[in-house]
Amino acid sequence: MLAEIQTEAGQGYRQRIQAGQRRFHADLSEDKGGQGTAPDPHELFYAAWGACTNMTLQLYCQRKNWPLESVKTSFTEERRAGQTWVTKRIELTGSLDSEQQARLKQIAEKCPVNQLITGPTQLTREWVFQD
Repeated sequence: MLAEIQTEAGQGYRQRIQAGQRRFHADLSEDKGGQGTAPDPHELFYAAWGACTNMTLQLYCQRKNWPLESVKTSFTEERRAGQTWVTKRIELTGSLDSEQQARLKQIAEKCPVNQLITGPTQLTREWVFQD
């Protein structure tokens, strides 16, 4: 199992997340009825996407021995005319030449989370109701 998420009794919307051996939480902000004790699911989604992008670029540059010093990925989201517009901004620091820069633009698209979001994915839902 990749992740298991369970409500915490008596904790409002707070969720306990088990991902591998790590445990952490998600919550809604106070203005949405939560306690604001942890990132909300939307924030976790973008954090995972950005972390994957950064790690993919770091790994590639490390293998190639390219002078990448740091990567910063940020997202903005806007709703217009019934659609969601997402801007993903990737800032790279390091003495990278134009060929390296062009290649890194391609590599960023190969991040596994990016592939999951933009590639062909089939979702199967299983419902279990218990008394």
